[in-house]
Amino acid sequence: MGMTCGLVRATEHEIARLRTNPEDIVSFIDGDEWAPPQKEVRPKGLAGWLLRLTPIRIYEADPDAVAPTPERAAGSGRHLDLDKGWQPLHFLLTGTAWEGAEPECYLARAGEEFVDRLDSDDAGYSSIRVVNVSDVRRFAESLNTLSAATLRERFDVQKMIALDIYPKTRAKQTSSREGELEHLVELFDQLRTFVEQSARDGEGLIVYLT
Repeated sequence: MGMTCGLVRATEHEIARLRTNPEDIVSFIDGDEWAPPQKEVRPKGLAGWLLRLTPIRIYEADPDAVAPTPERAAGSGRHLDLDKGWQPLHFLLTGTAWEGAEPECYLARAGEEFVDRLDSDDAGYSSIRVVNVSDVRRFAESLNTLSAATLRERFDVQKMIALDIYPKTRAKQTSSREGELEHLVELFDQLRTFVEQSARDGEGLIVYLT
């Protein structure tokens, strides 16, 4: 059937919480878990003045935050599903099936792996990686240097068949190639917008393969 890939936006506080509680990461990906946003606490008086002289910051859950309804969560724009198009897209970014230089390779590799910290019940994921904020910015910058014309030039069905990205039967399906290429260009536009918004908002990404 082939692997699928998705990306989920995560704040620095969410990433820190998931590092402490890695068993929660699958629920986070599925959107079943919500945590209220954090806000900085600024003590008054001498304690507050002394705290401002240090790099230490104190945060607490915002007591006024309201959990989103399932409908709002589904349309929040915090999840991007690339489905099975991720590997042909990865090829257009790197020229490889699984490798490539950073940050172009982030759909397939790099980042902090979480799968080895999960229970066997979550074995449906072959990889769950956390990409930190600075690397998301690098990824966004890299994607913004590419154009649809460049991707079209890199589209090589024969090479993708040789790399087992496409099955050998695709060699004869010449009529579907233009449609596949346009689909990949659309996926690229979605990926670029998604990563750019994450970088702009100072967020990291969770990249998963199933």
